[in-house]
Formats: sequence, structure tokens, C-alpha cells
Amino acid sequence: MNETTELDLHRILFIFRQRWKWILSGFIIGLALMFVTSSFLIPKKYTSSVSLYVNNSQQKATSQDTVNQDDLNASQQLVNTYIVILEDDRVMQSIADKLSKPVSVGQMKKAVHMESANKTEVLSISAETTNPELSAEICNTIADVAPDVLKRVVKAGSVEVIGKATPASSPSSPNVAKQSAIGALIGLMIMIIVSLLAEVLDTTIKGEEDVKKRLNIPVLGEIPHLENQTRAGGKTDEAKK
Repeated sequence: MNETTELDLHRILFIFRQRWKWILSGFIIGLALMFVTSSFLIPKKYTSSVSLYVNNSQQKATSQDTVNQDDLNASQQLVNTYIVILEDDRVMQSIADKLSKPVSVGQMKKAVHMESANKTEVLSISAETTNPELSAEICNTIADVAPDVLKRVVKAGSVEVIGKATPASSPSSPNVAKQSAIGALIGLMIMIIVSLLAEVLDTTIKGEEDVKKRLNIPVLGEIPHLENQTRAGGKTDEAKK
């Protein structure tokens, strides 16, 4: 059993050595295709973000106020409630109406992502579009609209804007290096599979071992390959000498 496995492993390594050009070409082609696709064909997207601090009280917190664990837990619960409200179609439409460029509700919901930052009372809002200025504008518009909307609907708690969203200087996606590596790996695997299949489907008998293995009969003799054979009499140049 071990001998068969070892022979199979040697055979696979032999196939890799024999068809290394195929495998290398698959690696290079996959790398090049994904690099070109990621760099020039896939639209670049830019992400901006802004954070809102959720306070359980409607009064703004001061340095003299003490915040207990119950207040923090209540604020964390409010974050989830605020996310549901802000993701409502009517709220999204009111935000889209304030933007400098026309954006549909569907595009808004696809571009905007809201979550609790590390499960804290901080509401993190990010927007990803193909326009860095638009991404920042969406975040800042949500931050401007959110306090009044949440106060009107929930009538509990308050939010304070932390900072201001700015246009991203570099795209957040696609990740050219990552996509190129994936393409190279896919190309490599495809050519390895093709090489193994080509060997498995090849029924050509190449030597004595193939005869024993495929026909299961003993080899009685082997006709050598004679070079420099003459047409007349079947004699070789060596025989004439």
C-alpha cells in the first residue's frame, strides 16, 4: 500500500516537472487577468464614515454627569433602535432629497451601512459609492438629519455627532493585490487539474511499465530504437564498420 502511494506521488511529481510550463502559464495568466480586471474594469469605490454618540438622556452629557452601567446598556439598546429607524425607506428618501446628486432609495440602502461600533453606544455610519465626495456627503447628511428624526420618532435619548466625514483619498475596493493573488491561485489550480486529467486520459503506451500495468502481461522482449538506419538491407552504419 505504501509502495503504491509512493509510486503515485512520484508520478504526480513527474507530471508537474513534465508540464511545468502549463502550470506556470496558468499562474501568470490568472494573475494578469485579475490584475487588469481589478485595476481597469471593476469600478473603484470610496468609503467615508461618521460616528454618532447615543445618549440615553435627552440632555447633553457634561463632564460633571455620572454615567452608570444601566445608562450604557440603555444607550446600546437605543443604537439598534436608531439603526432600524434610519434605515426606513421614508427616512432614506428624505436624506436622498437633500443630496446634491440624485440618488434613489435603493442606491442609498445599498451604499449605507450602520452598526454599533464594537457593541458600544457609538453608532457608526459608513457610505460606499464610486464618488468619494458623494460618500462623504451621504454620511454628513445622515448625521445632520438623524438627531431631529430620532427625537421626533423615539422621543427618548439623544445623539451627538462625533467629527465629520471627509472624502476618501484612495479607493476602498477593489483590493487589487488580493484579487490578483486569487486569480493567480485559480489559474494555478486549473492548470494543475488540466495536467493531471491530460495524464489520466492519455492511453498511449510509452514503455515497459505501461505494458505491465495496463495489459497485465509479462514483457518478453523489447525492440531497441536504432539510429542512423540505412534503407538498404536494414544495416546500420556501425555494422558496416
